[in-house]
Amino acid sequence: MLKAGIIGLGHGSRVLIDAFRLNNIEVYGVASRNYSKAKKISKEKNVSKTFRNWKELVKDKRITIVAIAVPPYLQLNILKACLKNNKKILCEKPIGVEIKKINNFFLNIKKNNKFIFVDYIFPEHEKFKKFYTILNKIKITRDSSIKVNFNTQTYINKYKIINWKSSPAKGGGIIYQFLSHIIDYLIWFFGSINEVNCKTIKNGQREILANCFIKFKSGIKASVLLNLNNPRKVHLIQYNSNKYKITLKNTGSDYGKKFIIDFKKIGKNNKYISKKISINDLTNKFDGDSRILLTSRIIK
Repeated sequence: MLKAGIIGLGHGSRVLIDAFRLNNIEVYGVASRNYSKAKKISKEKNVSKTFRNWKELVKDKRITIVAIAVPPYLQLNILKACLKNNKKILCEKPIGVEIKKINNFFLNIKKNNKFIFVDYIFPEHEKFKKFYTILNKIKITRDSSIKVNFNTQTYINKYKIINWKSSPAKGGGIIYQFLSHIIDYLIWFFGSINEVNCKTIKNGQREILANCFIKFKSGIKASVLLNLNNPRKVHLIQYNSNKYKITLKNTGSDYGKKFIIDFKKIGKNNKYISKKISINDLTNKFDGDSRILLTSRIIK
């Protein structure tokens, strides 16, 4: 049986341990800066070994796969050590916070024919795959437009906390944590991007709003509005052209559940003909946080 090690036990304990186990991969060991917390989680989650630091975990030859869930400003050194010790890697975004060091890291990966997986979950979702298929069947025209609205209330905004998640310099903030997911699936849907312009609004030291304009190489344009201090969760992606309005929308409390696809086509008298697209969505049926299931698909 393959053995995994997990570094960082916030997202690591909430999502990654169970995601590996869905693939029948043993979570052999965990490591955290807080050793007592790591011991507690090891006991609760029935993990064999607790490492005193990430360096010990990475050097353990019994571990094949390492999942990293630490603040981005700490991640790059761990990534380098994992590659040096021939580990398979699942990591979080962003890879790091200094672009020169990140570029050098990727040059080294390419030179040595290595690769890593980043935990972008939405392309693993049935409804996102269906949305992608629909877009590929219609003719996407240059005058098309895309709208994305994303509302949630983050833990740090709800409880007015200041930590690395509120600091873009450490890899936190609205762009790194949330817009990166949106850019990832927009590139998948619509191709390469030429330009991204964003304006963010803060409440004290915490970013709460971002209004972004994205221009694709094809000429298509997208507007993205993110609100991280709205308890009413909304995730909407809408494609508009002179013939179609296609919407992928979720309004549930879980990031991956209760997505619907509304397909509208201009018919006679310029009136929309509307159709709800129904598919077998296993994400809705999953008993637990949908991020566990979607991450397990990346691991698979």
